[in-house]
Amino acid sequence: MRLARFATTLAALCGLTLSLQQAGAAPRQTVTTEYGMALIGLIIGKASFDTVIDERSFSVKGRMSSAGLGSLVSRTGGTSEVSGSVTPRGFAATRYGLDYTSDGKRWKSDVRFRSGRVAASDVSPKRSRNEKPSYVPVQRSQLASVVDPLSGLMIRTGDAASVCRRTLPLYDGWSRLDLRLSPGGSNRVSLTGYRGDAQVCRVRIAPVSGYDRNSKGLKFLQGQTIELWFAPIARPDVYVPVYAKIPTTIGPLTLQATSVTVK
Repeated sequence: MRLARFATTLAALCGLTLSLQQAGAAPRQTVTTEYGMALIGLIIGKASFDTVIDERSFSVKGRMSSAGLGSLVSRTGGTSEVSGSVTPRGFAATRYGLDYTSDGKRWKSDVRFRSGRVAASDVSPKRSRNEKPSYVPVQRSQLASVVDPLSGLMIRTGDAASVCRRTLPLYDGWSRLDLRLSPGGSNRVSLTGYRGDAQVCRVRIAPVSGYDRNSKGLKFLQGQTIELWFAPIARPDVYVPVYAKIPTTIGPLTLQATSVTVK
């Protein structure tokens, strides 16, 4: 999973996070969340996410584009979306999609899920039949119990101490990887409609398949620790990310909400 795709999906999930706190009390609402992305403190991107949620289903549609310094360095923009059902155990995606362009190159992913299993997957560009020997292909058996990068990060538990004691098996259409979470303490957070403690998770990336063993970017990420803060915003037993910090070779990339509008 490339860094750009990973950052995009984290931003989309944080948009869903803030939307849930607003939409949870009403039968059906549309919530727009505006986001800013910063690299070493400098604004490089912006994002907007529209979320619709009711008692049985949910959907999120997001848009992202480069901004500020990011517009001068790299032209990047795209969309990300997920839809599915609300179950007693949490949020079960039925369809996940990502479509973005960076420096003139376009990436598209359309993944359908059924009971935690990948039912169908279509990506562009497709992998070449003559891949490098260092490429690790995705095996069908590795897609039997996976989650998408958006709803997969919504953790349902009644025990705050267990939030960061788990491994999340993610699949985005290209790559299969595990996010290994471990406890990193707690922090107080203050957001629109919520003020309380967040569980701080230290996250390490463990690639499973769909990646190049010689990828310098991936090797860098494997040696770093991503920071995710989870808080029970929507309800006491559902923990979702409220903050993300991703290391890069030139400094930390952070995702921060700027406004939330309910329609």
